[in-house]
Amino acid sequence: MEIKLDRRAAVKKLKALVFSPKNEVEIFRSKLEKKFKSDFIPNHVELSEKNIGGVKCDVLVPELCASSRVIVYVHGGSFVGGSRDSWRSFCSILANAASSKVVVPEFRLAPSYPFPASMEDVEKVLGEILDSENFSEVILAADGSGASIAMGLMLRTEEKKRSMVSKIVLFSPWLNFCGEKFSDKKIRDEVLSSEDIRHAAGLYTYSSNLENVQVSPLKASEEEFSNFPEVYIQCGEKEILLEDAETLNQRVLYAGGKCTLDVWPGMMFMFQMADEFLLESHSAVEKVGHYINKQSGLSDDEIKERERLMRENNMTVE
Repeated sequence: MEIKLDRRAAVKKLKALVFSPKNEVEIFRSKLEKKFKSDFIPNHVELSEKNIGGVKCDVLVPELCASSRVIVYVHGGSFVGGSRDSWRSFCSILANAASSKVVVPEFRLAPSYPFPASMEDVEKVLGEILDSENFSEVILAADGSGASIAMGLMLRTEEKKRSMVSKIVLFSPWLNFCGEKFSDKKIRDEVLSSEDIRHAAGLYTYSSNLENVQVSPLKASEEEFSNFPEVYIQCGEKEILLEDAETLNQRVLYAGGKCTLDVWPGMMFMFQMADEFLLESHSAVEKVGHYINKQSGLSDDEIKERERLMRENNMTVE
Protein backbone atom coordinates (compact mmCIF):
# COMPACT_ATOMS: atom_id res chain seq x y z
CA MET A 1 0.00 0.00 0.00
CA GLU A 2 1.29 3.45 -0.91
CA ILE A 3 1.24 5.90 2.00
CA LYS A 4 0.52 9.57 1.38
CA LEU A 5 1.57 11.39 4.53
CA ASP A 6 -1.29 13.67 5.51
CA ARG A 7 -2.10 14.35 9.17
CA ARG A 8 -5.18 16.42 8.36
CA ALA A 9 -6.65 13.61 6.26
CA ALA A 10 -5.84 11.13 9.04
CA VAL A 11 -7.72 13.22 11.61
CA LYS A 12 -10.69 13.60 9.28
CA LYS A 13 -10.90 9.85 8.81
CA LEU A 14 -10.52 9.07 12.52
CA LYS A 15 -13.30 11.47 13.47
CA ALA A 16 -15.67 9.00 11.78
CA LEU A 17 -14.99 6.66 14.74
CA VAL A 18 -16.52 9.11 17.20
CA PHE A 19 -20.24 9.58 17.75
CA SER A 20 -20.92 13.28 18.21
CA PRO A 21 -24.06 14.66 19.92
CA LYS A 22 -24.76 16.37 16.58
CA ASN A 23 -25.08 13.01 14.79
CA GLU A 24 -27.95 10.60 14.41
CA VAL A 25 -27.13 6.97 15.14
CA GLU A 26 -27.91 5.55 11.69
CA ILE A 27 -26.06 8.35 9.88
CA PHE A 28 -23.04 7.86 12.15
CA ARG A 29 -23.02 4.11 11.50
CA SER A 30 -23.27 4.63 7.78
CA LYS A 31 -20.39 7.12 7.71
CA LEU A 32 -18.21 4.88 9.86
CA GLU A 33 -18.79 1.92 7.54
CA LYS A 34 -18.11 4.05 4.47
CA LYS A 35 -14.78 5.28 5.88
CA PHE A 36 -13.46 1.99 7.18
CA LYS A 37 -15.12 -0.89 5.34
CA SER A 38 -12.89 -2.36 2.66
CA ASP A 39 -13.45 -5.22 0.24
CA PHE A 40 -9.69 -5.75 0.19
CA ILE A 41 -8.23 -7.88 2.99
CA PRO A 42 -4.52 -7.03 3.39
CA ASN A 43 -1.56 -9.32 3.95
CA HIS A 44 -3.12 -12.40 2.28
CA VAL A 45 -5.15 -13.02 5.44
CA GLU A 46 -7.85 -15.67 5.07
CA LEU A 47 -11.37 -14.72 6.14
CA SER A 48 -14.14 -17.03 7.26
CA GLU A 49 -17.32 -16.57 9.25
CA LYS A 50 -18.12 -18.72 12.26
CA ASN A 51 -20.84 -18.85 14.87
CA ILE A 52 -19.15 -18.89 18.26
CA GLY A 53 -21.31 -19.03 21.36
CA GLY A 54 -24.30 -18.06 19.25
CA VAL A 55 -22.57 -14.90 18.00
CA LYS A 56 -21.47 -14.35 14.39
CA CYS A 57 -17.73 -13.74 14.17
CA ASP A 58 -15.06 -13.00 11.62
CA VAL A 59 -12.17 -15.44 11.85
CA LEU A 60 -9.00 -13.97 10.33
CA VAL A 61 -6.03 -16.26 9.77
CA PRO A 62 -2.65 -14.89 8.53
CA GLU A 63 -0.19 -16.85 6.41
CA LEU A 64 2.17 -17.22 9.36
CA CYS A 65 -0.02 -18.25 12.29
CA ALA A 66 0.71 -19.66 15.73
CA SER A 67 -1.83 -22.50 15.87
CA SER A 68 -2.15 -22.38 19.65
CA ARG A 69 -2.84 -18.63 19.89
CA VAL A 70 -5.98 -16.58 19.28
CA ILE A 71 -6.91 -12.92 19.74
CA VAL A 72 -10.53 -12.02 20.51
CA TYR A 73 -10.98 -8.44 19.32
CA VAL A 74 -13.64 -6.05 20.65
CA HIS A 75 -14.07 -3.15 18.23
CA GLY A 76 -14.73 0.46 19.17
CA GLY A 77 -17.26 2.79 17.59
CA SER A 78 -18.55 4.80 20.57
CA PHE A 79 -20.72 1.86 21.71
CA VAL A 80 -23.25 2.60 18.94
CA GLY A 81 -21.36 1.88 15.70
CA GLY A 82 -18.76 -0.33 14.10
CA SER A 83 -18.87 -3.89 12.84
CA ARG A 84 -16.81 -6.84 11.67
CA ASP A 85 -16.82 -5.24 8.22
CA SER A 86 -15.43 -1.89 9.30
CA TRP A 87 -12.72 -3.40 11.53
CA ARG A 88 -11.76 -6.23 9.14
CA SER A 89 -8.83 -4.44 7.51
CA PHE A 90 -7.30 -3.28 10.81
CA CYS A 91 -7.76 -6.67 12.46
CA SER A 92 -6.19 -8.38 9.45
CA ILE A 93 -3.11 -6.17 9.83
CA LEU A 94 -3.02 -7.04 13.54
CA ALA A 95 -3.41 -10.76 12.77
CA ASN A 96 -0.45 -10.59 10.40
CA ALA A 97 1.71 -8.59 12.81
CA ALA A 98 0.98 -10.90 15.73
CA SER A 99 1.07 -14.16 13.73
CA SER A 100 -2.26 -14.90 15.36
CA LYS A 101 -5.74 -15.95 14.45
CA VAL A 102 -8.09 -13.04 15.25
CA VAL A 103 -11.77 -13.51 16.10
CA VAL A 104 -13.99 -10.42 15.78
CA PRO A 105 -17.49 -10.80 17.29
CA GLU A 106 -20.50 -8.97 15.80
CA PHE A 107 -21.89 -7.87 19.14
CA ARG A 108 -25.10 -5.94 19.69
CA LEU A 109 -24.91 -2.15 19.78
CA ALA A 110 -26.47 0.63 21.85
CA PRO A 111 -28.86 2.33 22.06
CA SER A 112 -31.19 -0.47 20.91
CA TYR A 113 -29.17 -2.92 22.98
CA PRO A 114 -27.68 -1.03 25.94
CA PHE A 115 -25.30 -2.32 28.61
CA PRO A 116 -24.66 -5.18 29.23
CA ALA A 117 -25.77 -6.63 25.85
CA SER A 118 -22.46 -6.09 24.02
CA MET A 119 -20.50 -7.46 26.96
CA GLU A 120 -22.72 -10.53 27.14
CA ASP A 121 -22.11 -11.25 23.45
CA VAL A 122 -18.33 -10.96 23.82
CA GLU A 123 -18.53 -13.07 26.97
CA LYS A 124 -20.23 -15.90 25.02
CA VAL A 125 -17.52 -15.85 22.36
CA LEU A 126 -14.64 -15.67 24.81
CA GLY A 127 -16.22 -18.31 27.05
CA GLU A 128 -16.57 -20.84 24.23
CA ILE A 129 -12.99 -20.24 23.11
CA LEU A 130 -11.65 -20.67 26.65
CA ASP A 131 -13.69 -23.84 27.14
CA SER A 132 -12.58 -25.34 23.83
CA GLU A 133 -9.01 -26.05 25.01
CA ASN A 134 -7.84 -25.56 21.42
CA PHE A 135 -5.64 -22.63 22.39
CA SER A 136 -2.93 -22.38 25.01
CA GLU A 137 -2.79 -18.60 24.60
CA VAL A 138 -5.93 -16.47 24.48
CA ILE A 139 -5.51 -12.71 24.12
CA LEU A 140 -8.30 -10.17 24.56
CA ALA A 141 -7.80 -6.99 22.52
CA ALA A 142 -9.93 -3.89 22.09
CA ASP A 143 -9.94 -0.22 21.15
CA GLY A 144 -11.82 2.91 22.22
CA SER A 145 -15.23 2.07 23.67
CA GLY A 146 -14.47 -1.60 23.09
CA ALA A 147 -11.86 -1.33 25.84
CA SER A 148 -14.58 -0.49 28.36
CA ILE A 149 -16.41 -3.65 27.26
CA ALA A 150 -13.28 -5.82 27.36
CA MET A 151 -12.04 -4.55 30.72
CA GLY A 152 -15.53 -4.63 32.20
CA LEU A 153 -15.83 -8.24 31.11
CA MET A 154 -12.54 -9.14 32.78
CA LEU A 155 -13.63 -7.44 36.01
CA ARG A 156 -16.85 -9.47 36.11
CA THR A 157 -15.21 -12.78 35.14
CA GLU A 158 -14.38 -15.20 37.93
CA GLU A 159 -10.69 -15.40 38.73
CA LYS A 160 -10.24 -19.00 37.56
CA LYS A 161 -11.52 -18.28 34.06
CA ARG A 162 -9.87 -14.85 33.95
CA SER A 163 -6.51 -16.53 34.56
CA MET A 164 -7.00 -18.37 31.26
CA VAL A 165 -6.66 -15.03 29.40
CA SER A 166 -2.94 -14.52 28.94
CA LYS A 167 -2.90 -10.87 27.84
CA ILE A 168 -5.08 -7.83 27.29
CA VAL A 169 -4.10 -5.42 24.51
CA LEU A 170 -5.79 -2.01 24.44
CA PHE A 171 -5.61 0.68 21.77
CA SER A 172 -6.63 4.22 22.84
CA PRO A 173 -8.92 2.85 25.58
CA TRP A 174 -12.04 4.47 27.03
CA LEU A 175 -11.83 3.54 30.71
CA ASN A 176 -13.79 6.04 32.76
CA PHE A 177 -16.97 8.06 32.18
CA CYS A 178 -17.04 9.90 35.51
CA GLY A 179 -15.11 12.87 36.79
CA GLU A 180 -14.48 16.54 36.16
CA LYS A 181 -13.30 16.17 32.56
CA PHE A 182 -16.79 15.06 31.52
CA SER A 183 -18.43 18.23 32.84
CA ASP A 184 -16.17 20.48 30.77
CA LYS A 185 -17.17 20.68 27.10
CA LYS A 186 -13.91 22.46 26.25
CA ILE A 187 -11.76 19.36 26.84
CA ARG A 188 -10.95 17.95 23.43
CA ASP A 189 -8.18 16.79 21.15
CA GLU A 190 -7.96 16.62 17.36
CA VAL A 191 -10.37 13.69 17.14
CA LEU A 192 -12.72 13.58 20.11
CA SER A 193 -14.02 15.61 23.04
CA SER A 194 -15.21 14.84 26.55
CA GLU A 195 -18.72 15.75 25.37
CA ASP A 196 -18.54 13.08 22.63
CA ILE A 197 -17.51 10.43 25.14
CA ARG A 198 -20.13 11.43 27.70
CA HIS A 199 -22.85 11.40 25.04
CA ALA A 200 -21.87 7.92 23.81
CA ALA A 201 -21.75 6.59 27.37
CA GLY A 202 -25.23 8.01 27.99
CA LEU A 203 -26.58 5.90 25.15
CA TYR A 204 -24.70 2.83 26.38
CA THR A 205 -26.09 2.93 29.91
CA TYR A 206 -28.06 5.09 32.34
CA SER A 207 -26.27 7.89 34.19
CA SER A 208 -26.30 6.30 37.64
CA ASN A 209 -24.60 3.20 36.22
CA LEU A 210 -21.53 5.07 34.95
CA GLU A 211 -19.82 4.39 38.30
CA ASN A 212 -20.17 0.64 37.71
CA VAL A 213 -16.69 -0.89 37.32
CA GLN A 214 -17.99 -2.89 34.37
CA VAL A 215 -18.66 0.43 32.59
CA SER A 216 -15.85 2.58 34.04
CA PRO A 217 -13.05 0.10 34.81
CA LEU A 218 -10.93 2.76 36.50
CA LYS A 219 -13.51 2.77 39.30
CA ALA A 220 -12.32 -0.71 40.26
CA SER A 221 -10.28 -1.06 43.45
CA GLU A 222 -6.66 -2.17 43.55
CA GLU A 223 -7.84 -5.50 44.91
CA GLU A 224 -10.04 -6.03 41.85
CA PHE A 225 -6.95 -5.64 39.66
CA SER A 226 -5.03 -8.31 41.55
CA ASN A 227 -4.36 -11.53 39.63
CA PHE A 228 -5.22 -9.66 36.44
CA PRO A 229 -3.91 -10.70 33.01
CA GLU A 230 -0.88 -8.88 31.68
CA VAL A 231 -1.92 -5.60 30.01
CA TYR A 232 -0.43 -3.71 27.07
CA ILE A 233 -1.79 -0.21 26.34
CA GLN A 234 -0.95 1.69 23.16
CA CYS A 235 -2.13 5.27 22.63
CA GLY A 236 -1.15 8.65 21.26
CA GLU A 237 0.51 11.44 23.20
CA LYS A 238 -2.14 13.94 22.05
CA GLU A 239 -5.18 12.02 23.35
CA ILE A 240 -7.35 13.60 26.03
CA LEU A 241 -7.65 10.17 27.68
CA LEU A 242 -3.91 9.57 28.00
CA GLU A 243 -4.17 10.30 31.72
CA ASP A 244 -6.67 7.46 32.12
CA ALA A 245 -4.32 5.07 30.33
CA GLU A 246 -1.55 6.14 32.70
CA THR A 247 -3.85 5.55 35.67
CA LEU A 248 -4.71 2.03 34.49
CA ASN A 249 -1.02 1.31 34.07
CA GLN A 250 -0.39 2.38 37.66
CA ARG A 251 -3.37 0.43 39.03
CA VAL A 252 -2.26 -2.84 37.45
CA LEU A 253 1.35 -2.35 38.57
CA TYR A 254 0.37 -1.39 42.13
CA ALA A 255 -1.80 -4.51 42.28
CA GLY A 256 1.27 -6.60 41.51
CA GLY A 257 0.48 -7.24 37.86
CA LYS A 258 2.32 -6.50 34.62
CA CYS A 259 1.45 -3.58 32.38
CA THR A 260 3.19 -1.85 29.48
CA LEU A 261 2.18 1.69 28.47
CA ASP A 262 3.27 2.50 24.92
CA VAL A 263 2.71 6.21 24.16
CA TRP A 264 3.43 7.47 20.62
CA PRO A 265 4.72 11.06 20.41
CA GLY A 266 2.51 13.49 18.53
CA MET A 267 -0.15 10.89 17.74
CA MET A 268 -3.90 11.16 18.12
CA PHE A 269 -6.76 8.84 19.14
CA MET A 270 -6.69 5.54 17.17
CA PHE A 271 -3.92 6.73 14.83
CA GLN A 272 -3.34 3.04 14.09
CA MET A 273 -6.44 3.04 11.87
CA ALA A 274 -5.21 5.82 9.56
CA ASP A 275 -2.56 3.65 7.93
CA GLU A 276 -2.85 5.22 4.47
CA PHE A 277 -1.89 8.62 5.89
CA LEU A 278 0.53 7.95 8.77
CA LEU A 279 3.77 5.98 8.79
CA GLU A 280 3.37 5.52 12.53
CA SER A 281 0.20 3.43 12.05
CA HIS A 282 1.95 0.36 10.66
CA SER A 283 4.95 0.78 12.96
CA ALA A 284 2.66 0.85 16.00
CA VAL A 285 0.78 -2.32 15.05
CA GLU A 286 4.06 -4.01 14.20
CA LYS A 287 5.29 -3.12 17.70
CA VAL A 288 2.22 -4.75 19.25
CA GLY A 289 2.88 -7.83 17.14
CA HIS A 290 6.50 -7.88 18.30
CA TYR A 291 5.32 -7.69 21.92
CA ILE A 292 2.87 -10.58 21.49
CA ASN A 293 5.41 -12.78 19.71
CA LYS A 294 8.19 -11.93 22.16
CA GLN A 295 6.02 -12.64 25.17
CA SER A 296 5.00 -15.91 23.57
CA GLY A 297 8.58 -17.16 23.55
CA LEU A 298 9.51 -16.80 19.88
CA SER A 299 13.19 -16.32 19.17
CA ASP A 300 14.47 -12.97 17.87
CA ASP A 301 15.16 -14.58 14.49
CA GLU A 302 11.58 -15.87 14.23
CA ILE A 303 10.18 -12.48 15.17
CA LYS A 304 12.40 -10.68 12.66
CA GLU A 305 11.31 -13.06 9.91
CA ARG A 306 7.64 -12.41 10.67
CA GLU A 307 8.20 -8.66 10.73
CA ARG A 308 10.09 -8.83 7.42
CA LEU A 309 7.18 -10.62 5.80
CA MET A 310 4.76 -8.11 7.27
CA ARG A 311 6.68 -5.18 5.79
CA GLU A 312 6.88 -6.87 2.41
CA ASN A 313 3.15 -7.51 2.36
CA ASN A 314 2.04 -4.20 3.79
CA MET A 315 3.36 -1.25 1.88
CA THR A 316 5.67 0.71 -0.33
CA VAL A 317 6.40 4.24 0.82
CA GLU A 318 6.50 7.09 -1.68
